[in-house]
Parts: sequence; structure tokens; C-alpha cells
Amino acid sequence: MRPVIGAAGPLATALLAIGFVATLVGGPIMALQAELDPAELELLGAPAGAPLSGLELVTKTNEVAGLMRCPVCQGLSVADSPMDPAQAMKRKIERLLAAGYSEEQVLSFFETSYGEFIRLSPKPEGFNLVVWLLPLAMLALGIALVARRVRAAPQDAPSGEELAAYRERVRRELGS
Repeated sequence: MRPVIGAAGPLATALLAIGFVATLVGGPIMALQAELDPAELELLGAPAGAPLSGLELVTKTNEVAGLMRCPVCQGLSVADSPMDPAQAMKRKIERLLAAGYSEEQVLSFFETSYGEFIRLSPKPEGFNLVVWLLPLAMLALGIALVARRVRAAPQDAPSGEELAAYRERVRRELGS
């Protein structure tokens, strides 16, 4: 009698299930480790989040890529850029998130390669605080200048006699 394909014993079924689960869990990490050199893996450290997949992975990939500047066109985020380097960065972001790395780990990873310039919004710390506070300071200065100007404007309206004399002078000059 021929064995039926798929008819395996309980031990073979259990081993197959364990192998399948190990592939699902370890697959993204192993694939990522194959494409990253040891220095990059050391820089990243252990994944700080849960591995993502499906729609959640796509959404989070676009969110993180939207926080990063395209190194080629610089006016667009990695999520919006059609350039090849940006698309490669987006694929790497997706692989890192699928392996369980957090948003901050991914941003820090790219920041070590490209510098803080890679972030579309600079961190509000150090010298970057100027970028965040200067617009507020300019707004406050503008409000102060307008308030000073309003206070310095003459508050007294002309009296009835002054107004009548002014009107008479205008009529004479116009010849009416």
C-alpha cells in the first residue's frame, strides 16, 4: 500500500508545526541579519518592540518613513519620494519594523548614517531649540511692536472748533 501524501505521524506533524512557527517568528530577524553587517546589528541592539506584519506594518512603515527626509530630493519625506535611495530606505524601514525594532531604534539607525539632517523635524534640544523657539519669539516681538505703536498713537480727537477750521481751509483751497 502506498503512503498518502500528508499523512504523517503526530511527531512529524509537531516538528512541521514547530518549524513553521520558528520560520514565522525567526524569519524576519534572520533575513534582516543576513542583509545587515555585524556593526549595524550591534548598533541596533535587540529589537525593542513586537514584530509587525500586515496592514499594521504598512501603516507604521509609512509613518516612520514620513518622519525622514529623502537624502536625494531633500524636499520630500522618504515616504513621498519616488527616488531609488528613498525607496531602498523605505524597504529597510519595513524590514526593521517587521523584525521588531521600535520607531526610535529605526530613526536612530538612519541618524547614525545620515546625521540628524535625516529627520524632517529636528529634535527640540540643544541648538535645534532655536528652530522651535525663534518663531514664537518673533511673534511675541511683533505683538509688542504693534502694542507699542497703538499706545503711541494720539488719543485725542480734534475739537469741534479745530474740525470746523480745518473744513473751512479745505473749502477755500478747493475753491468752493
